[in-house]
Amino acid sequence: MKKRYLTPLLLLGLIPLLSSCASQQDVDTLSYHVRSINKKLDDMKVNTVGQMQQRQADSSGTVDQIQTELLQLKGKLEENSHMNRMLQEQNKELQLAVQSLTSQQDAKMNQTISDLNAKIALQNESLVAIQAARVQEAERRSRAASKAADEAMRKAQAAKVARNTASIASSGVIHIQPLTKKVMVKQKTTKAVPSQTVIAPLVVQTPGTSPKATTAAAPKAAAPVLDSYSKGQQKFRDGDFKSAYTLFEKSTSKGDTDTAIRSRYMMGECLYKQGEYDQAIIQYQQIISNYPGNPQAATALLKQGESFEQLSDKETAKIIYKKLMRSYSTSPESATAQQRLSALQ
Repeated sequence: MKKRYLTPLLLLGLIPLLSSCASQQDVDTLSYHVRSINKKLDDMKVNTVGQMQQRQADSSGTVDQIQTELLQLKGKLEENSHMNRMLQEQNKELQLAVQSLTSQQDAKMNQTISDLNAKIALQNESLVAIQAARVQEAERRSRAASKAADEAMRKAQAAKVARNTASIASSGVIHIQPLTKKVMVKQKTTKAVPSQTVIAPLVVQTPGTSPKATTAAAPKAAAPVLDSYSKGQQKFRDGDFKSAYTLFEKSTSKGDTDTAIRSRYMMGECLYKQGEYDQAIIQYQQIISNYPGNPQAATALLKQGESFEQLSDKETAKIIYKKLMRSYSTSPESATAQQRLSALQ
């Protein structure tokens, strides 16, 4: 405002001075310029002040908006802080709940494991009892079979004696049967005697029959003497497993341990071939228990597993194969046991 009145006053003061120095035209020009300057000043004042006021108003609105936004942000921050506190409390509660749940699950799992171990122990005891019962049953059947065989042999001998008696009664000739065992008698050399008595063949004559002369049979060539084990092998190859079993059983009484072990194993093989798997398991077990260091024990263990397979007891067969692989890992039977075990999986 001071500039607005100061400029005209200055010009009015200078007019007398200028009038003496300049022409009227110069004065008009100067006045025109003064008016132009005043107009520009007025326009500048109007425009600048309006713009400044508008800017001030806009700034005030912006400040108010900023203050409002700051208040909103402050509210949100307080709300977030409150939510964070709540979340922290909930997190603590969740951690406590998870720890409690974990402890409960661990306790349940331990209890379940204990129950399973108890069940497994009971099953193992039952399995042992079942196997013992099978062994006892197999032994009973073996004794019954042996008794039946003895009875059959006794009856056969009685029938043979009856037939001989009937033959004597019909023909009147007594047939002298050789003893079951050969007795070797050493002849003693004696001094020559002046005369010898010739004994004629023994002839028993019954009333109504005519005497029959008997002639001595020509001696036959002696056949090679085979031991019980070799005879049993021959019978086994011929498929006569019952006779082979009897011969192998006789061979077990020999003093030779090797022969006794092989005979016991072949007894199990005879029973296996006849489908008597329970009794075969018993024979194999005698080798496994009494001669664990003998190579035949690994073979007997393998055959025992196969016998349990034949009895449809696959679980026991698996146990047998695993025992064979563990106890005789370097034996050829171990590889076979691995194949059998893989086939049962």
